[in-house]
Amino acid sequence: MEKRLQVITGGTSGMGLATAKALSVYGPVLIGGRSEKRLASAMAELKEAGVEVYGKPCDVSDKASLKAFVEYAVSIAPIGNVINAAGVDYANMPKEPIIRINMLGTHYVLEAFLPYLDDSYVVNFSSITGNFYPGPSKEEKELWDQTQTLSEEEFVARQLELTAKPNDPRMAALGDSYMTYAMSKRYVQYYTQANALRVAMKNGSRIISIAPGSFYTPMLAGGNDEAMQASIKRGTVYQRFGTSEEMADLICHLVAPGHGYLTGVDIIHDGGKTALAFAKQMM
Repeated sequence: MEKRLQVITGGTSGMGLATAKALSVYGPVLIGGRSEKRLASAMAELKEAGVEVYGKPCDVSDKASLKAFVEYAVSIAPIGNVINAAGVDYANMPKEPIIRINMLGTHYVLEAFLPYLDDSYVVNFSSITGNFYPGPSKEEKELWDQTQTLSEEEFVARQLELTAKPNDPRMAALGDSYMTYAMSKRYVQYYTQANALRVAMKNGSRIISIAPGSFYTPMLAGGNDEAMQASIKRGTVYQRFGTSEEMADLICHLVAPGHGYLTGVDIIHDGGKTALAFAKQMM
């Protein structure tokens, strides 16, 4: 693994940026993101920390942008691990971009890097919200199984029709795009499982997804006021947010040698939030 390129899409802020810093112990780092301003700032921060860092704008929902990103990546060094931290939240976000970035973007990243994997890890970012999605339905699962064959426009149109309605008033209160977001993260979990065998054929490579709970990132800070943030903290065992560094440390350990049997699973990292939601706590 050492001296091979560590690739982080969505690596310009939050958990992606922290992961880029942590993975630099294994080799040079390439980060990508849609904002050139954030990309330049992240590169400056990583260089200040002594990281051998490269950067290039990348929109994972745009095949042409991703193709250029991958071509640049393989020109730097052999590919080590690919961390796909790119994604959008539901706050103030229409449904269609959520599908294109969170769902199709996850598919496009794997397709683009798959030929270059070699005893590598692919790590997708899901979310614990995916565990609260009341699906997939039979029709949705059939759609997801056709990710490789359907056109982008047909996939988006059919998913918009199939996304489940909120079955809980608390979910409905989160806005029109929440269920699309939760569905998109459930898809990431399913897609990760569906590609375990194909990825393993690349010299024993592995693919996992990680479901963050309430981590304090620019996305969380920008979409919630103080009252909402306090409420989110109360929903965890430790009454606090996770930090980006805690997520980065977990990923750094998971992709380290010695975990060659770990693949095709979603790992929940949420400070006990899911446990509180699904199990009556023994006292």
